[in-house]
Amino acid sequence: MKILTSNFQSYDKQEYAKSAILYVLSQFKPNLHKKSYGKHYLKKTTIDLFPDEQPDLFKLVSSDIEYVANKVGFTADWFSTDEYLTLWKKNFTKFLDEHAEVQESLDSFTSNSDDITEQFEIMIDSLSRLSLIMKISYDEWHQKSMAEFLDSNLPLELYNLYNLSYIEKISAIRSLVGDLMRLRSMLHLVRSDERKIKNELAKFENKTNTLSKSLTQLSRSELTLKFYLRSKNAKNLDDLFKTIPLKLDESSEKQFKLYFNSFRSDLFTFTNFVDRKYLNEDIVLNSSKSESFVDFDEKLCAIVLKHG
Repeated sequence: MKILTSNFQSYDKQEYAKSAILYVLSQFKPNLHKKSYGKHYLKKTTIDLFPDEQPDLFKLVSSDIEYVANKVGFTADWFSTDEYLTLWKKNFTKFLDEHAEVQESLDSFTSNSDDITEQFEIMIDSLSRLSLIMKISYDEWHQKSMAEFLDSNLPLELYNLYNLSYIEKISAIRSLVGDLMRLRSMLHLVRSDERKIKNELAKFENKTNTLSKSLTQLSRSELTLKFYLRSKNAKNLDDLFKTIPLKLDESSEKQFKLYFNSFRSDLFTFTNFVDRKYLNEDIVLNSSKSESFVDFDEKLCAIVLKHG
């Protein structure tokens, strides 16, 4: 069945979309300013959603990679964390080149706009585009994952958890976009009441921070597990980014279970923040009638008939 995985050698778009999402979430740091206007120095409260100092994109998205590489402690004569990060950044740059609209959205954060309406548009537009990329990339990811598992000795439960994690990330970001739209409306309604403004911002910031921390933790535990599995089967640096057949021997079982249980626990925690309405809509991606299932079934049948 190795021929299945040979058809899916490219990097996973969803990993880089998720990193970009974490960057966008780090931009939401609301605060209030009081500015004086006119000759009588009337003070007016203004809102700023973005932090005073903009986070560094590559520094932020590289932190997970450094964490994972150090945690697993993988050693090989062809591997170094610096070279791994270099290749990861190269793939991330390729992802942005292939999705100019995402690059455009991320670049818009450098505008330093004081216009609250524009700030909302930047946040909503960026998250909407990224969740859409994850959604339209699902068929490709799904087929790659099925190919990987059909040619491995990994438990099917892990594939199911990967699948649930992918779908719930889409649903969570779609839910956050809806919350941003509601917050924008609420701030317009209470624009003259500073106490209510603070209350609305605090509620949303609390939810955003919780989601961001939960997504970061889930991302790290999932990346740790994937990196561990791929490092056990890789023969060169490129293999760590490819869909290749994964095999585990008995000596790796204990460490695998440790990373597996951590990922499962963090996914359960993340699930608590997913809006059921969006999840129910997105779960149809995994329907047996979906394009990913039908197309993969046809490929699998063709391979079986050819090599049977």
